[in-house]
Amino acid sequence: MDGRPPRKRVIGHSKMEGTPITPTDSKKRNGLERFSERIVLLTGLGVLAMTLMVSYDVLMRYFLGDPQLFVDDLTSFLLVAIIFLGAGPVFYRGGHIQIDLVTSHLKSKTQSRLRVITLSIGIALLGIVIYETMVSTVSALQTGRVSAVMNYPLWVGMIFIPLGLILMVFFMVVELVKVKKGKAAKGREDRDDISMEISH
Repeated sequence: MDGRPPRKRVIGHSKMEGTPITPTDSKKRNGLERFSERIVLLTGLGVLAMTLMVSYDVLMRYFLGDPQLFVDDLTSFLLVAIIFLGAGPVFYRGGHIQIDLVTSHLKSKTQSRLRVITLSIGIALLGIVIYETMVSTVSALQTGRVSAVMNYPLWVGMIFIPLGLILMVFFMVVELVKVKKGKAAKGREDRDDISMEISH
């Protein structure tokens, strides 16, 4: 016994910096996992719907000579929704392309600092894009812009762009908080180790 207060019970370690995961953190992570899985399921259903509609259009076009014009517009809307709604969960799972030719050779502390900087810049830039795309969507709604084939309102498809980017920002903020907590926990562990060495 060295007189130090007992540390918080941990149930595992995160991928970043070996940061301890408390039961509360685990519950939050499980909630985020379920949330991201539901979005992925939703986008997967969108891909299935696109596949069925395109297959139906091909069959009707080539076998009965009756092209289904609505398919062009609906699949375009669905494609936008799938891409932008799925971007956030893919980021959360680390599925986006990462170039680490340089950063992989840096110290873990430097990598964490760069991660904080790049995430902060990304969130700021996405905030600008969200604003601009929301303005465009509202403008399309107010002016009554419609699609070229079936005259569907364009804002229905456009709204998925800012919504998807908002989800992306949400998951980026989660990652930013996780990295910062990892740095703080690593700093506390280092201080505890130094104190332990001094006491010995």
